[in-house]
Amino acid sequence: MIQDGVARLERLKVMVKFKLNIWQKYFLGFNIVILTIIFITGYMAIRLFYTEVEQKAEVTINKDLNALSRIFFRRVDNNLFYLYFSANNRRLYEMITDNDPALREMLLELKEKKELSFASIIGKSGKIIASANNDFLSDNSINNNFIDRSLKGELQKGVIVLDEDFLTQEGLLEQARIQIVHTPEARQYNGINEEKRGLAIVAAVPIYNDEHEIIAALYGGELLTRNCNFIDEVTELLKVTATIFLDDLRIATSVWLKNGERAIGTRVSEEVASVVLDQGKRYLGKAFIIDEWYLTAYDPIFNDQGNVVGMLYVGIPEAPFLQTKKETVSIFILIATFSVLLAVFIVYFMAQTIKKPLQKIISTMQRVESGDLTQRYLANDHDKNNYNNIKLTPKSPSFLLEGGTKIKEFAGDEIQQLGNIFNKMMESLQANWKRNQELQEKLEEKEKMRLHLLKKIIVTQEEERKRISRELHDETSQSLTSLMLGLKLIHEADDISEVRKLASNFREIIYKTLEEIQWLSYELRPSALDDLGLEAALKRYIKELSQHADINIEYELHHCKNIRLISVIETTVYRVVQEALTNVIRHAGAQNVKVSLKCDDKNMEVIVEDDGKGFDFTALQKEHQTLGLFGMTERATLVGGELIIDTESGKGTKVILRIPLEEIEELSS
Repeated sequence: MIQDGVARLERLKVMVKFKLNIWQKYFLGFNIVILTIIFITGYMAIRLFYTEVEQKAEVTINKDLNALSRIFFRRVDNNLFYLYFSANNRRLYEMITDNDPALREMLLELKEKKELSFASIIGKSGKIIASANNDFLSDNSINNNFIDRSLKGELQKGVIVLDEDFLTQEGLLEQARIQIVHTPEARQYNGINEEKRGLAIVAAVPIYNDEHEIIAALYGGELLTRNCNFIDEVTELLKVTATIFLDDLRIATSVWLKNGERAIGTRVSEEVASVVLDQGKRYLGKAFIIDEWYLTAYDPIFNDQGNVVGMLYVGIPEAPFLQTKKETVSIFILIATFSVLLAVFIVYFMAQTIKKPLQKIISTMQRVESGDLTQRYLANDHDKNNYNNIKLTPKSPSFLLEGGTKIKEFAGDEIQQLGNIFNKMMESLQANWKRNQELQEKLEEKEKMRLHLLKKIIVTQEEERKRISRELHDETSQSLTSLMLGLKLIHEADDISEVRKLASNFREIIYKTLEEIQWLSYELRPSALDDLGLEAALKRYIKELSQHADINIEYELHHCKNIRLISVIETTVYRVVQEALTNVIRHAGAQNVKVSLKCDDKNMEVIVEDDGKGFDFTALQKEHQTLGLFGMTERATLVGGELIIDTESGKGTKVILRIPLEEIEELSS
């Protein structure tokens, strides 16, 4: 019994100690890694795809809503445009003055031609003088902000809610009347089943007599309720569904009910209404419309008092996007499944290639264990005596014997192998270090080249300024001169006095333009800098600047007269002085500024000093508003000089540019 118990215990120990062999672990581990990578990659890819689809849909729907808004308010502008030109028709003024019965026919013609819903002429008292829709006016009157401001001489346009009385008076009540249809998810109103108001775009313009006195106002507009032609045009153009709302009620839409009718009379969802109507903000996102979800965008419509009176909507059904997502996921799952199967096959094949050398290692170790210490593991038996002579080349991670034979599999004494490989790796690291030194030297050389290139860019920039200066001076000035001669001919023509007056004004403008272009040409690249040198260029620039700016500029020259420097030095000094004087005029509030150019045995020094208000240079740097000063500093650095700014709030500013003569000589060489 005891022996049986011991035997069972031994079998249990064997079972407990059971482990996977190496190739099985390799096979299983690789499969786990591959499956994990595929799962994570798939999940991230699907999430990114979903996010991209949603973002593209949101951007698209946002652009579509912007387009609808532009089209809508262009329609508002067009109404004002039509009424403005109609109001300036002298025949209209005469008909009002003469109380001509044909005035209504003229309004009716205007209404039909411009596709308006109503058009009326309102007297200064607010009473209707004539109406295109109503021949029996009695004492009817209209009072609203549009008409009141128009009778004061203002051009008025906008969106308005028309009440039941006005709609009845104009014969538009039946068009505006809407039975409210209750749908799921819509905002509900207790006891309200019919809408008798109307949303309209209107315009009002004053009508003047010959004495330029306002005698009446022309008031007209377009009722948007059931005006689906406009909505259908937008839908066809943008390939989306579109809707105009009065408050939260659809009054014109390209959204259709299942019974084949337009969804006029249905309400927007509570979620959308709370954002757009209650807060006056744009809504972007999903919304439940009638009986399905849409990707939507809503914008509030404001009246002239800034109150939200309606909404504009564009939307795309969400179902096609969901279907696209499902199809994409299905395709990805199919590809992932195929990839997993292919990976399992490849991993199994690779595991088998590892299993064989491992079995050879085991066999070799078993022979060593049996007492044969001469045994070594080598993939090729003819390499048995050379297993210590391992060489790792820097161009390849393969192991080579001293004789050049490539070893694909090598699994003998690992410690000895690691020692040999480590020595070879150190040689490889030394070679890599040497290569890094060479790369560092090349990098430094490239940095020098970059500085030279930067200098070349500055020179090229100055050449471009020369070219622009020539074009402005030669071509543009000639064109303006020709135009001036043409205006002179107009002035001398036998025409009305107003034309002569305008022609005279044009000549003055052209003379001024010629002066400005010539000054601009000089600003871009003064020719004196190349022809006469730095001293003459600065002298001329300061003289020109003194004539244009209300500031006293003093110029002093010390031991630098008739000195010509290389172009890059002269350009740098000139541009620094130019930028400094520009800053003085724009920001310093100075009355006087002094420019000094000094030369001695060691340096060339340029000083620009003003008596302005100065500034806190440290605070200005923290605010990152020193781009001009930075450009001046960069110019100085590129020619080996330095820029010093001495300033303090309330005490003026001194800008010092100092360039060592040795740098000038080096640049010249």
